[in-house]
Order: sequence, then C-alpha cells, then structure tokens
Amino acid sequence: MIGSEGESAPRRFVVDTNVSVAAIKPFSGRSRTASTDTGSLALLMRLVTDSELELFGSLWLLDEYKRLAEELNSETSELILGRLTGKMREVAEIGDEAVARCRPYLPEREAADILHAAACLQAKTVLITNDRDFDRIKESGIIEVWSIREAIRRLSV
Repeated sequence: MIGSEGESAPRRFVVDTNVSVAAIKPFSGRSRTASTDTGSLALLMRLVTDSELELFGSLWLLDEYKRLAEELNSETSELILGRLTGKMREVAEIGDEAVARCRPYLPEREAADILHAAACLQAKTVLITNDRDFDRIKESGIIEVWSIREAIRRLSV
C-alpha cells in the first residue's frame, strides 16, 4: 500500500472536487464568512504550489472542476482551480481492470467516483476526499484515501 511504514510520504495525489469546494466556496461571492476555517484552502494551495507533489485526474475529474469553476463564478476560484487543473496530469484511458477492481466498493450510481478510484489505482496515487462513498474502498486497501484533515496533518500544512 502507498505510504506504508518505512516508506517516504506519498507525493502523488488525486484531489476530489469536494476538497476544492471546502477550500474555495467560503471565499467565493456571497457565501464569504469571516470565521471560515482556512485549513482546506492551505492544503489546496500546498498541493498547487509544491513542485514535489504530483496531481493526477481523469477527464471526468477535469470536467467536474470545469463545472465547479463555472458554479463558483469568481476570480479567486477561477485562479485557484485553473492552477489546480493546470498542474494535473491526465490519467488517460483508465483500464477496464482498474475499473473492475474498484467498482464493487463504490455505489454503482457514482460512475465518476468509480473512475476517480480507478485513476488512483492505475496511477498509484492517494485520493484526497471527504466523500464517504470512498470509505469501503479505503478499508479494502485497494487505494489509499485520505480525508482533508488527514491530508493536512500528513502533509504538515
């Protein structure tokens, strides 16, 4: 498994859109609040700016980010999401074998989540997400899944 004891910390990640929503939405438009926790934003900025960290994503994930940028509709979100997607390497042609290994652990209705997990498996990355749909695949050990809080801790943000 990625990041087992004795190995160096993982440096390859797939960042689910809910990480960006948690980081950016509170600072976008009318939802701006003074008492917002900035940990998610600090994590996102670390992922975007640290040249030693690699980001990956499928075409599905890149499309989700495009829709998110349109939904948030702010200069700040466009800038951050543009940097995030600009840094991502596409996991092209996700293999049927990777999809088949991940499918039993995720709800069938969540086709995008199955592809995100398969991209992680294929690219040997850690998935950062707070989506509870990934709990079963995390427990299985097929892919490594970190919550936002765990990523903040493990990356010393």
